[in-house]
Amino acid sequence: MLKTMAETDDLLAAFAGHPHRRSLLKGLVGAGAAGTSLLSFAEALAQAPAADVAKLVILSQPGIVPDILRDVTLPAFRKEAPKTEVAFEAASNAVAYPKMLAQRGNPVVSGAMVNDLFAQRGLNDKMWAKIDPALVPNAAALPAGLVTPGGFGIPFQLTPWGIMYNPDKVEEPKSWTDLWNPKYKGRVSMWDAYYDTYVMAGVVTGKGPSVEEGIKAWAPHKENIGAWVNSPTAEEDLVHRGEVWLAPHWGSWTAMAKSQGKNVAFTIPKEGAVQWTGHMQLCAGFSPAVSELTQRYLNTWLSDECQRAWIERGFYSPASTRVAVPDALKANPAIVTAESAVANLVRPDFVKLGAEMPRLKNLIDRTLKG
Repeated sequence: MLKTMAETDDLLAAFAGHPHRRSLLKGLVGAGAAGTSLLSFAEALAQAPAADVAKLVILSQPGIVPDILRDVTLPAFRKEAPKTEVAFEAASNAVAYPKMLAQRGNPVVSGAMVNDLFAQRGLNDKMWAKIDPALVPNAAALPAGLVTPGGFGIPFQLTPWGIMYNPDKVEEPKSWTDLWNPKYKGRVSMWDAYYDTYVMAGVVTGKGPSVEEGIKAWAPHKENIGAWVNSPTAEEDLVHRGEVWLAPHWGSWTAMAKSQGKNVAFTIPKEGAVQWTGHMQLCAGFSPAVSELTQRYLNTWLSDECQRAWIERGFYSPASTRVAVPDALKANPAIVTAESAVANLVRPDFVKLGAEMPRLKNLIDRTLKG
């Protein structure tokens, strides 16, 4: 009996990717199956074709993104896998990733939408599996230089990180140093979970894209920080209501807020902006069948139809070179081409940054919140 339980535990671990793995194997054990019988069943389960996968669970950013995925990608994927349901778990990386990390012994999410920092953090934690280019052929349209930190994952959209502001309260900022103007005391909102603002502070003070140097550069101006935020929509509301006037922010989120009637505007200062990139990740710990279907589904995020939807509905910049920015949106500073992003936007060393996140968060707390 002890041998049977050990074999069962091994098999439960081995089939962490099958949607009904635990109930199937425990049912066999309850019926008296053991040893060779269980192993034979497990081998058959591992070889199950992709067509037999009942459900995929995919992590999505919140907001309009799940709507775009449902409207655009699911009809295309159903033609390829009509028997496979796709469910979305909509949450920010900061909220979803710790949960995924806790579940990795029995994972649920097989494909994930992550930012640059969590792409690297997941690589450090061995959360991601290598993507097979043959299963994601649309990635061939990405420009050279647009890559995921660490080599795991594929970029599918991007946006510049610049400055959101209330046009009734301030003139359009021209420089990142405008955030330090004493007349804006208490009128700037900041993040402690994202480091792009500190990257640009390092750049404008001649230290390069160093988060640590950027945090130090903010220290003499910390009285300008009137709010610490952890939600894009909450920050947009603060600026819209005039409670804060300036907020380092994502171009796409600002443009979406403006399209919803919020009194916000976006600009890229003269020193440039940070390239924020959305990456698709294949999560480790799943059966070959689930992994294959997940990659075939993620391929739809780079389809021409979906890339156009990222632009037109989400105000994201496309990752694919096959899709042009519509004329009506070319003047929008929140939207750039993938080639322009690679050539002009700032990209810090996310490999180094991903390993330093706890230390940098602590440095922000001590330097700017104390």
